Amino acid sequence: MAEQQDGGDACGCASSGKAPAESHFKVDTEMVLRESLETGSSELRKLSKGEILHGLEAPKEVRPDVKLGVRARSLEDGKAGWVCFSSGPSPPLRPWKPSYTCKAAVALTPTLAANDQGQQQAEPGNIFEVVEGPSVDNATGLRRIRCATATDGVVGWATLRSSDGVIFLEPVA
Repeated sequence: MAEQQDGGDACGCASSGKAPAESHFKVDTEMVLRESLETGSSELRKLSKGEILHGLEAPKEVRPDVKLGVRARSLEDGKAGWVCFSSGPSPPLRPWKPSYTCKAAVALTPTLAANDQGQQQAEPGNIFEVVEGPSVDNATGLRRIRCATATDGVVGWATLRSSDGVIFLEPVA
């Protein structure tokens, strides 16, 4: 997993000066993370549907087969490489949006630490806007976002997915 740097998030967005929405991507179809854009480049690993990537460079067109390639780093394990895909009617990768919907009840805590006492509980159906993150709570290894409710603006940290795979917050499609 990517290490969190002082004052930054796990992907380095805070230090790059870019807002998360400008530099993150959500994987919509299982695909491969490759070492480079070249045809036959070695495969680093498979990317899963729903995984969030931090774009290290702007998308590039790959030729001769008309494809797009994004140099990105996985927020799951920190591996960086190239993701190549065709830009058809429903590409397998799209820009990440900083909006999440609550799928299962989860505590909103005042700090990044997941074991802090939650002051409020997010309920299924609540919509949130990302204020900071995604970041990793180093004590638990859980990926969390600092978010604000769309209705009343309450700000807190929430866990995206439990250690056993239960999805609490999911990116809005």
